[in-house]
Order: sequence, then C-alpha cells, then structure tokens
Amino acid sequence: MKAAAEHTRLLEVMEWIDVRTTNLSLPADERSLVAVGCFDVAIEHQAAIALLHSSELHGSEMALLRVLAESLVRGMWLLQCATDKELQKFKKGKLDKSFAELIGEIEGKIGTPNGVLSRFKETAWSALNGFTHTGFHQVSRRHSGGRVEGNYSEEDLANALDVAGALGLIAGGQVIGMSGRQELLPEYFTRLEAYAKREP
Repeated sequence: MKAAAEHTRLLEVMEWIDVRTTNLSLPADERSLVAVGCFDVAIEHQAAIALLHSSELHGSEMALLRVLAESLVRGMWLLQCATDKELQKFKKGKLDKSFAELIGEIEGKIGTPNGVLSRFKETAWSALNGFTHTGFHQVSRRHSGGRVEGNYSEEDLANALDVAGALGLIAGGQVIGMSGRQELLPEYFTRLEAYAKREP
C-alpha cells in the first residue's frame, strides 16, 4: 500500500535526521536560538505526523502539515531575513507578514525566486488551510458508508507523509547548516535529492 510505504520512508528519514542532528554544536546568539527553536518544532511536528498516522488519527495528521510548514518557513525567515526589529517583534508575539511574504523574502535572499517554497504554497496551501482550520478539505473526509469517521484516501495519506518527510528533512538541513559542519552537507544534499525522487 502506498501510504504504508511512505510511512516507512518517513520513519527512515526521521532516524537519519535524528542521528545527524543530535549533539551538534549550534550558535547561541539570539537570532540563532529563535530560528533553531522553529526548526526543532518542525522536526517534532514531523514525528507527530508519523505517530498520528500509526494511530490512524488521520484528521490530526493532516491538520499538522500546515503547522509544520509554518515552523520551517518562520525559522528560515528569522535566520536569514528578519531585521533586528522584526526579530524583537517576533519575540513579542507579532509577525506582520503573510506566509507568501515570508517565502518571497527567503527566496529573494537565497536567489531562487518562485522556487520550491513558492510552488509548494501555490499548489498545497489552500488544502493545508482546509485541513488545519476544519474547512471542507477536512470535513468532506469525515464520512464513510453512512458513518461519521475518517475517510482519507491512500493518495491523501501518502502525499501527506511525503510532504512531512521533505519539510522535516529541510528543517534538519537548516540545523546542520547552522552547526557549521560543512562535511555533513554533501551527505545531506544527497539524502534530500534521493528523498525528492518518489517511486512512480
């Protein structure tokens, strides 16, 4: 089954991230601490999605995808783009930018306008909002054969697990990059490229 295979692949990538990011020395300046906190939350959400899938709590599994994406993107923006003033505002619970604006600034900074993050937002954001905020994407999957219960297709679940794997892997890569351990980066990029190549 497609979802079962994706779940196995997700567990494998989670183990890979854990082994490569445990006990890394990370910078302790204010910006780095806030950013790595975001990446750590993203990695935890990835693990929670895997656990929810194992428990067949698929509605909550789907709802966490947007939260995972936001954790990753916020961390990247805080690390690479936020001004000192914006960092202080974030610490006070204020972030006056949309998800699209954060992505635009990140991709502008790294020189990949309309890159992977933009394409992800364009193709998936509406559905992610629906799952997280109990919109029609979520509600329409709560009926099965005259019963009210989760009814998520294999494709829905496989795609969710694939996205969770990719986003968590990017978060892990950000942590590796922050550690300054350049020798780990070739292995990371090889793993990321391999993960992006889905089985047909």
